[in-house]
Amino acid sequence: MQLFDVAIVGGGPAGSSCGAFCAMAGLQSLVLDREKFPREKVCGDCLNPSCWPVLERLELADRVQDLPHSKLCSVAFISIDGHEVIVDLPSGANCEISVKRSLLDDLLLRRARELGANVYEQTTVTGLSRNDHWQIETASGEFFQARILTGADGRNSTVAHLCNLLPRSARERVALQAHIPLPRDFGNRIVLQFLREGYSGQASVNETQSLSRRHTTDHFEIASVG
Repeated sequence: MQLFDVAIVGGGPAGSSCGAFCAMAGLQSLVLDREKFPREKVCGDCLNPSCWPVLERLELADRVQDLPHSKLCSVAFISIDGHEVIVDLPSGANCEISVKRSLLDDLLLRRARELGANVYEQTTVTGLSRNDHWQIETASGEFFQARILTGADGRNSTVAHLCNLLPRSARERVALQAHIPLPRDFGNRIVLQFLREGYSGQASVNETQSLSRRHTTDHFEIASVG
């Protein structure tokens, strides 16, 4: 059984980037994810400007810019009582953009594989133990070994649960997402509205110019905290 230098559970932006950087450093890296990419992800789909230096190190900045996206100019915060505050976002080449997570995450994971990371999709981690090295058991019956284990599998991390580092949530939360057509005058902005049940967010995630008519596709997310 091959002994990896580092095993990363979770192939989202954090996990795939970690796997890519480890491979660039000459480490034998392993990335495990339970999904098959590309896959949809309930998320705001917004890429913060601070991500650009990371993407440049991965030689992905241009490839991300080639994905369907929108450049975002402002964000509007709407309180429960309807009060609105608008904040301008940075402009320029490395401004904030919105891009579907299905596209961005797939690109990042493919880059990790290109750089030499061993990527296993549709691989669910079910057990962890540690002696001299980490022993990783999966639902398919496969076993992996690694000197270092990284949990990059989100807020409900399987790694954290298996290591008894994350207590079970006292409340259930529900998140819904849909991509729907937006009104022509919506603009390249983010709208975050706080509700008594949670919050909702909308942002254009791509745009296509056809004569003078602009078509945008919206990301809509509701997260319930009740």
